[in-house]
Amino acid sequence: MIDVNEASGKAIDHLKKLYPEQDLGKVLFEEAELTDDDKFWIITLSYKTPVAAGGLGQSMFVGDRCYKVFKLLSENGEIRSIKNPALKQA
Repeated sequence: MIDVNEASGKAIDHLKKLYPEQDLGKVLFEEAELTDDDKFWIITLSYKTPVAAGGLGQSMFVGDRCYKVFKLLSENGEIRSIKNPALKQA
């Protein structure tokens, strides 16, 4: 079984492959959970959404962080699903 470090690394690598042409800024590890049956790692990552090319001095990022939730097989780290988590409304 892979550990949390390997699972999060595989999720980060896959996220970068999904958006090869975009600068995602610093990808952050947010959460990890090993399911009760030890079959899956659930890994949550966040990243900033890049803006189209802007003028000098303009921030390269706007808005809140984006999140992706990865479900990986704990045995080998194979990606089984990628989801956008539901946003909690206050």
